[in-house]
Amino acid sequence: MKNISLISAISASLVILTGCNSTTPTPTPTKQETKALTLKEQQIKSANSLPLWVIHPQSSNGITAVGMAMYSKHGLRVMKPQAEMDARAKLAGQIQTLVSRSQKNAIRLSQVAKVDDMENVFSQSTKETINKIALSGAVVVNQKMVDSGDYYVQMVIKKREVAQELDKAKEIYKKNLQNAKLTKQSVADGMKVLDKMMNELDKDLQ
Repeated sequence: MKNISLISAISASLVILTGCNSTTPTPTPTKQETKALTLKEQQIKSANSLPLWVIHPQSSNGITAVGMAMYSKHGLRVMKPQAEMDARAKLAGQIQTLVSRSQKNAIRLSQVAKVDDMENVFSQSTKETINKIALSGAVVVNQKMVDSGDYYVQMVIKKREVAQELDKAKEIYKKNLQNAKLTKQSVADGMKVLDKMMNELDKDLQ
């Protein structure tokens, strides 16, 4: 009887010790959680593989922009034109910003009357000008497909070429000023603003 009691006591102790030492099992991640984690890891890996020219595009002799195309099973045959089109659109945006800034400075410095009417004419003319600027002179200076499969391209257009295109656009501004419902004095003031704007752009694009 004593032996049976001793065995029972030992068994009970082992059960208690086993219960105390047991740990709560770690829950297995769901498929959705695993997929989200994998996607995050891919994004981090892809970001770390980006070259410096993608993060900080620079050019000493031109205006530059980086375009991107997401991975396509059709390869570079499809991705390269998409990335270049994206880069050209960004180049056009930069040129428009440059022209708009020069335009506003020229109007402010000229201290013309009816500023609102003047700005409307110039803003419309700037849009027409940007649409007409040929960006065929933009060239690819860097290109890379990163770990995610996305394709990046850096393009540059020389400032001299942009200046030549903008010089051709003077006629657009003149025509719109003359066709707008402005007084003769306002048209004359607009021509002065145009000269100031072009001079400022020449300096920026040297």
